[in-house]
Amino acid sequence: MRFPCKIEYGKLKILNRSEFDDIISKLNGNYYIELKETGVRSAQQNNYYWAIVNLLADDLGYTDNEMHGAIKDHFEIKSTKVLTKKEFAKLIERIIRWAAIDLGVVIPDSKTLLQSS
Repeated sequence: MRFPCKIEYGKLKILNRSEFDDIISKLNGNYYIELKETGVRSAQQNNYYWAIVNLLADDLGYTDNEMHGAIKDHFEIKSTKVLTKKEFAKLIERIIRWAAIDLGVVIPDSKTLLQSS
């Protein structure tokens, strides 16, 4: 289990507290918590991801948020916010393959797509 959090002034803040509380309310036993700096995605990765989402949404008749949800559901991801740069890059590559093979949509490379947006 992974939960995005933030540490400010020595205090831990769980970013999706209701989800965290819901999950741990069902647990019993001994656990340990490991804190790992996220190394979150770059702005360029984020821009490319949302350009892909927009392209797919337009092509398939969804809103951007609906398409983002469909991608998360398809790839069984609760949140893209906690992915590292490497994990996010792998997700983008998987989306590109999925779009081409299953959806018949060719996703341009990041430079081409971001220039056309």
